[in-house]
Amino acid sequence: MFYLVKLEEYVRVDPFKFNIPLKQAILETLREKYVGVYDKELGYIVTVLDAPEIDDEGFLIPGDGGVRVRVVADLISYIPYPGDISDGLVEEITEAGAKIRVGPMTGVLHISQVFDGDYAVYDSKRGALIGKNTQKVLQINDMVRVRITSISTRNEARESRLMLTCRQPGLGKIEWIRHQELKPSQ
Repeated sequence: MFYLVKLEEYVRVDPFKFNIPLKQAILETLREKYVGVYDKELGYIVTVLDAPEIDDEGFLIPGDGGVRVRVVADLISYIPYPGDISDGLVEEITEAGAKIRVGPMTGVLHISQVFDGDYAVYDSKRGALIGKNTQKVLQINDMVRVRITSISTRNEARESRLMLTCRQPGLGKIEWIRHQELKPSQ
């Protein structure tokens, strides 16, 4: 889910940015620091929209050429939660499973989590995962509905990943879900 988040902090404006307007320098600094980063509290920062509150006065720290200014900034954040159901795009298929673009983040769909009630087999010639019994095919650029099972954060926030599953009714490739919905109930 996407959110509008307010962030209050002291921003260090580098002396190399003293030649541009203060608000522009602050927005550039915030974007460099936050855009594309996953923070456990803020989520995945998509963009910094604005800095509607900037203090008139900043302060210096001895030995540091930059100035620190208190800022309140507006950010767009994507916050995934375990259990959320989301649609995504298959970006890559490997023998380990698939990488799925869910919102602005990448999710990992392990090969054991692709089919509900079937086993996936990797077909290297087609670059696809194929259901052993159902012969369903999952390949690059397919749209899938997944459930987020967990969020893996690494030391570098830019390498955070979602762990995904399709092993539940109503999940999987969108075509499979539509086909299942059209079947008469027994």
